[in-house]
Amino acid sequence: MRTHIPRFDEHLQARQLAANTRAPYLAELRRLAKAMEADGQSSAMEDLTMDRITRYFVREGRSSLTQRRALTVLNQFLTWAQHPLAAEVGAIRMPKIHQATPDYLSDAEETALRKALTKRTDVTSQPRDRALFCLLLDTGLRVSEAADLTVGDVDLGEKLIRVRTKGGKQRTRFLPVETRDLLRPLVVRQPGDAPVFRSTTGKGIGTRHIRRLLDQWVALAGIERGIHPHVLRHTFATSLLKKTGNLRLVQVALDHESPKTTAVYAHVADEELRAAIEGRRTNTPAIK
Repeated sequence: MRTHIPRFDEHLQARQLAANTRAPYLAELRRLAKAMEADGQSSAMEDLTMDRITRYFVREGRSSLTQRRALTVLNQFLTWAQHPLAAEVGAIRMPKIHQATPDYLSDAEETALRKALTKRTDVTSQPRDRALFCLLLDTGLRVSEAADLTVGDVDLGEKLIRVRTKGGKQRTRFLPVETRDLLRPLVVRQPGDAPVFRSTTGKGIGTRHIRRLLDQWVALAGIERGIHPHVLRHTFATSLLKKTGNLRLVQVALDHESPKTTAVYAHVADEELRAAIEGRRTNTPAIK
């Protein structure tokens, strides 16, 4: 099985799956191979049985979400390898998962973060960081997409950026006026292949670095909870849905292929509607 994993990775690369997308696939397969070997048995493809697969999942004690993802990966792997168990694994009924409401910044939290990014000019990286986090808030980019941006991807004249999304596709994103103004100092008179968001050495900053930077700015903003960079994407989507009421528009803005993926944001709108209805007559005298 282990010898097949690198070849499966080549297959995923040929499908133009990004490294961040491929990594969990390969990790899952290596985890299964390791579990098989831990039993003192071979991890060869011909020794893979449904009994061993079942025992692997039972022993791992996974949540419904991670079990669902693992089964999907295994099914794709076995289908690619034309393994006789592919159909049987594919027929396994996936466990249902609860779709949680996305975490997003409240209006007060977003205001506090933007204020810190604007006012704390004593922080050396403030101009770059302000441009980065405002870009995430104003366009809904994934943090990996922002980290991969080069100067040549930014077209201030056309008021857009070109983004390499999940799956290796290229998409355009519109830039609001304020975001364009923040990006301008980072891209003017810079070579087209230079990273937009770079360190003092000129090298691009990675997603882990961006997460540490966000931790720093969240603390400076006085926000007393942890904020993952993806929360900024959720904040953009939630705000856009509130303002437009158009779920299809949010789907396009986030580059979601399926409306089911975007539908989770509708729950946020539903909750706010319920709260608004409950509180509508808060200041109205009760009828006696």
